[in-house]
Amino acid sequence: MYEKLGQFIDGKWQQSSDKGTYDVINPATEEIIGQASKATSQDVDRALKSAEKGLQVWKKTAPWQRSYIIRKIADKIREKQDVLAKWMTLEVGKPLSEAKGEIAGAADIFEWNAEETKRIYGQTIESRFEDKSACLLSASWCCSCFVTMEFSSCIICKKNFNSFSCWMLCNN
Repeated sequence: MYEKLGQFIDGKWQQSSDKGTYDVINPATEEIIGQASKATSQDVDRALKSAEKGLQVWKKTAPWQRSYIIRKIADKIREKQDVLAKWMTLEVGKPLSEAKGEIAGAADIFEWNAEETKRIYGQTIESRFEDKSACLLSASWCCSCFVTMEFSSCIICKKNFNSFSCWMLCNN
């Protein structure tokens, strides 16, 4: 599985710039279950630059379209819940029932925020003219998230969508 993954930058999976990897170890058996790509500081810089480019597109996406996209993510998480929970159990050692619960919670966070995305609030700035005003909407920004392995999927989802952000750099 890990050979196909790495850093997701500029819309595609890629190996780290120095081709570095690290062992993914099942904590229950201490068996090496794969080699994962190890990001370098250059990879992080590239990811942040890519996120900034993506932000420019996402900011222009209508809130209802954003909501639709985020809802589809929730649907896909639910569809893949068993597989995601299995991998979380293998990689983190979390009991399967807890992993399933965490994955379900992550999907719920996406769904809730899909609805909230329709109600993005802004700030109304009064003009010096009687019949004029301006409304500034701040819908999204780029952020970076470094999380521990405990409840990692829920933490990533909360940090990401509770702030209406659009792109996120995640590193366990």
